[in-house]
Amino acid sequence: MPPLVLFVVKNLAMGAIIGLTVACWLVAFGTIGSHLSSDSGDYLAVGMIAYSMASCFGMGFLATALMFLE
Repeated sequence: MPPLVLFVVKNLAMGAIIGLTVACWLVAFGTIGSHLSSDSGDYLAVGMIAYSMASCFGMGFLATALMFLE
């Protein structure tokens, strides 16, 4: 695999993992968890939170890594 593709995939995945960790923490212990009911209909809301945090943190982590690339 070319080095640039490996660099992009590695940094994007690392940011997504950080974003998923933050989203899980917010749902479990943060303010978002207190607004969700215990019904089964909240899977979509949790999925949207997880996807938005993972994509945002992933792109931010990748952009920062590209900015500091020499």
